[in-house]
Amino acid sequence: MNKILLFIVSICFLWSQSLAAEKLTILTENLPPLNYLENGTLVGSSVEIVKEIQQRIGSTEPIEVYPWARAYKMALEEENVILFGMTYTEDRSNLFKWVGPLATKRDILLARKDASFSITSLEDAKKVERIGTLRDDVRGKLLEKKGFTNLEPVSDEQKNAQKLALGRIDLWAYKKPGFRTVCELAEVDPELFVEVAHLKKSELKIAFSKKTSDAIIARWQQAFDEMAKDGTIQKIKDKWNIE
Repeated sequence: MNKILLFIVSICFLWSQSLAAEKLTILTENLPPLNYLENGTLVGSSVEIVKEIQQRIGSTEPIEVYPWARAYKMALEEENVILFGMTYTEDRSNLFKWVGPLATKRDILLARKDASFSITSLEDAKKVERIGTLRDDVRGKLLEKKGFTNLEPVSDEQKNAQKLALGRIDLWAYKKPGFRTVCELAEVDPELFVEVAHLKKSELKIAFSKKTSDAIIARWQQAFDEMAKDGTIQKIKDKWNIE
């Protein structure tokens, strides 16, 4: 009897350990209008999509909001970390496992409408003194690859909106959709700014750390596919005016 009891206890312990090992850390950043804090509440189209996936698969882990650089490092190095929405790029394709896409975005350069300079090409943008970027963000990395040395990274995009409005940077590397929402959160009038250059069009996805099991990825992707098929994802995107 003692041997049987010991066997049952051992099985239960191993089962609980297996469940604990699959506990997920779910991270996002302030990236309006896809995922951001509004009066302390996490909202946005990507948040609603991820929460719906969680509901369908029985995931109860909370979504935590971290600065992008820290969240990216965790997803890159740790086990069972989810980070959304991450821009899918060729350089990142083998660094993570992916589910999605959540949305399509277009990276751009913004200037003040009353700027004293003219931007007709990316080469012109290299001549300005300061371009605001987000630390460890894909737009900054893209500009670095193109030979830009005048980048001024910050930890939060709202700071870039404020700095551009005050003339403390000349250009702001951000995206559509999103810049208007960021401006509103930063209490900056978006009508002060104008798009002066297109950088790149890409998809935002849910990124999983490489150490996450394929079984978890499959469950999330299946739920996402079902939501796409039954119209849930489009309904959420329409609500938030997301492409």
